[in-house]
Amino acid sequence: MATVCIAGFGFRSLANTDSLVNALNKARAEYKISGFSAPKDKVDHPALKALAKTYELPLYAVENEVMKSMETFTQSAIVIEKRQTGSVAESAALAFFKGPAKLLGPRKISDDGLAVCAIAEGESI
Repeated sequence: MATVCIAGFGFRSLANTDSLVNALNKARAEYKISGFSAPKDKVDHPALKALAKTYELPLYAVENEVMKSMETFTQSAIVIEKRQTGSVAESAALAFFKGPAKLLGPRKISDDGLAVCAIAEGESI
């Protein structure tokens, strides 16, 4: 099976498309992104939907319960308290995959501080 890279996002409700693009550009380096993922309760955010449309990539909702079981590089005390995971972006990227996956680096934060993005790689499903 081929490997794919998924960009996982975490963001505040005030985030806009520029926030998401900035975080994505910091995280993706040379990786070819095959899709975007975010927590199920955030996947309908207008900026995220606009990002997926602009890049013509699928947007995947990941279950919060699955995200809680992911091991992340980042261990944010605030995120652990609110979401029971160390990083929303990192866990969202990993939670897309049904099998083994790995983070390609820690999450990257947008310049405005409203969005974070992390890239995970795994086998396509």
